[in-house]
Amino acid sequence: MRIRNVKIEDVVAGRNWRLKDSLSSSMVDWEIEVCSTFLPGDTVVYSELALFVTGEVRPLLLVRDPTSYEWGGDTCEYIDGAWRELGRANDWNAETYVADPLGSDPSFMGEYSHENQRAGFARWCHRIQVSTST
Repeated sequence: MRIRNVKIEDVVAGRNWRLKDSLSSSMVDWEIEVCSTFLPGDTVVYSELALFVTGEVRPLLLVRDPTSYEWGGDTCEYIDGAWRELGRANDWNAETYVADPLGSDPSFMGEYSHENQRAGFARWCHRIQVSTST
């Protein structure tokens, strides 16, 4: 399947995927597969959400190398009924929470710990709203 085919319900459920192919120039056309067990060298696509100061909660997908200590990665947001690369507005500012970061992913530490990420996602995922405006 491709990133563009991910259902919002799967993000709300906290599903993770393995990146199979990132050769397309458009991130939403990258190939992924549902996965719960990852091997060394795999790139993970995490279910994530963004919590805005307005109270809006939006689904995201975070693509990252789970062996990297750097925070973040490539991100897609769901806008106007479709996934697209993050960057809808210049003032995009939100807290983000990953549903189920791999225990071995070293970038989740301190206030961004695995536990804090899972708890934040669980607290807000039921309020995910699908934006219909740009």
